[in-house]
Amino acid sequence: MQGKFKIPQKKPQFLKGKPIFAFNYYVDDDKEYSFRCINNCKDFWTLFRNLKHMSTLTWDEIQKSRQFHAHEIDWNKKKLPRPIKKLEKNPEIGDLPLFQFKAFDESRIVGLFNYDCVFEIIMIDKTHRIFPA
Repeated sequence: MQGKFKIPQKKPQFLKGKPIFAFNYYVDDDKEYSFRCINNCKDFWTLFRNLKHMSTLTWDEIQKSRQFHAHEIDWNKKKLPRPIKKLEKNPEIGDLPLFQFKAFDESRIVGLFNYDCVFEIIMIDKTHRIFPA
């Protein structure tokens, strides 16, 4: 028998914490999706200024802020880049949700939260083509 009341869903642990970034799955050999696509100092400066600002907030605050456009990405999306599709087959991380947030201008950082609630940066989507919605 179904109850009348909804059982509140527990928030994922990572939402309570402030960002911790790691690069264990970072794609550094892809010209289009690595940091090599950033071709001026101003964009690098803006990226790191924004990461510094994000580190003062919790992920819950980041996700609720329109400034960062932070949200999950569906692994099943047809046009995910090959480096991400390859990661999906990795048993260590293939079941973890993909996530993106605005880095600067229209650029997005794409990654996932590992089991320790650390955000693993996978790539940068400078033209915001991976998940534009």
